[in-house]
Amino acid sequence: MSLASRTLRNSALVVGARALAKVGVFLVVVLLWRHLGDERYGRFAAMVVYATLAGVIADLGLQTVFVRDVSRDRTLLDRYLGNLLSARLVLSLVALVILSAALRLLAPALFPYTLGAFVLLLTTSYSSLLRAIFYIRGRLGYEAVAILAESGLLILLTLFAISRHASWDAFLWVYAASYLFTCVLAVLVVRLGWRDPIAVRFEPAFLRKLLASGVPLALGFTIATVYAQLDVVLLQLFRNFQMVGWYSAANKYIDAVAWIPQSAMGAVFPALAILSIAGKERLVYAFVKSYKMLAILAIPLAVGLILTAGSLVHSTRGFEQSIGALQLLAPSVVFLFVNNAFIYTLTAMNRQADFTRLALASLALNVALNLILIPLYGYLGAAAASSLTELGLFLGAWWLLRRQLAALPVISSVARVLASGALMGAVVFVIRSWTLLLVIPIAAAVYVAALVWLEAVDREEWAVVRGGLKLRP
Repeated sequence: MSLASRTLRNSALVVGARALAKVGVFLVVVLLWRHLGDERYGRFAAMVVYATLAGVIADLGLQTVFVRDVSRDRTLLDRYLGNLLSARLVLSLVALVILSAALRLLAPALFPYTLGAFVLLLTTSYSSLLRAIFYIRGRLGYEAVAILAESGLLILLTLFAISRHASWDAFLWVYAASYLFTCVLAVLVVRLGWRDPIAVRFEPAFLRKLLASGVPLALGFTIATVYAQLDVVLLQLFRNFQMVGWYSAANKYIDAVAWIPQSAMGAVFPALAILSIAGKERLVYAFVKSYKMLAILAIPLAVGLILTAGSLVHSTRGFEQSIGALQLLAPSVVFLFVNNAFIYTLTAMNRQADFTRLALASLALNVALNLILIPLYGYLGAAAASSLTELGLFLGAWWLLRRQLAALPVISSVARVLASGALMGAVVFVIRSWTLLLVIPIAAAVYVAALVWLEAVDREEWAVVRGGLKLRP
């Protein structure tokens, strides 16, 4: 099977599993809204953000270097994994110190619950590292099982905690338990299923070499993580946890689809790493196709979220105040999707420094926008700042890749996709007052029909799709 078709099949497998899992995870979020209310949910969401920000320290770009280098040479797996297992523990302890200081200084009301946030940080970090092996080996069936099992356990534990009238901080431990389960599952697959050793190593000289490669990349991802989460911290500082709850709830609808490009490009990344040393022409081909496929997925989602935000929030029993924020956040979906194609391609090309500069510029833009818009418009200002930042990141990434690889025809390459989205949007606008059970399938059918009618996907792309959907002989 061709590399393109095999990569697409792996992407579809992970995306499909994560789609099912996200339904379960979103159910958990709805249960939390109903159980905790906006203020206590705001506390939970804020604590998760602080743990996420501190968690960047536990990685420092090492995992991406791990996937990139070992995808090229599988014989490096044991050494890389052994050293990263020990390094991650040391870095997690550093992250704990930073997390404690940040909570004490910026959110003293959350400081007593630091331990729960740290355990969540630790289990998330190790789960991500161990499951990276599935991507390296191209055995994403195991990743699909891990995703589904993790979400199933999360639902059961959440229902149990709610039945016991648990406080908001108990759900930090609930999420941590689900990640711990996938850590154990990954270890069992590697040790018992594949008979591969997992030996902890600590080679300072080797780790320094990895950090030299990973830190520039980590700096870029750290900055990107900061600007993605900074709005919640500023809302908490300038306003209150209730507003954090409204805004975080709106963001959950975006999160419900934001995993798609990350999952797809996570499966594509090993192929990009290989193609980056196989020739410019093949890498350009892979990048352009990745950009277009992500646009095909993103455009109908953004249009649908804008037009059906009210119905969506009401049907999921969200907070009424989240509707406006969701409509402002919806355009960011398009840029969030396609930006992943730029970022992963730059990473595969070892352009960490360029990505770092881009992330730094995006952070500066995001901080400026939030400092202006949050005091004026509160959580609605934060939503607008988020969409504008993603637009800025898109423009910067396009310019960088134009200099380093090739100029992407931003509009013309997806013009027929945009036209298909416009046709779908016109239909949805007319029927938006109908129940979502009818609107969603009608919108999907119209969009697919428009893609076919306008020939938005060419024969070569259909061939890749058909190859990716074939079962392995």
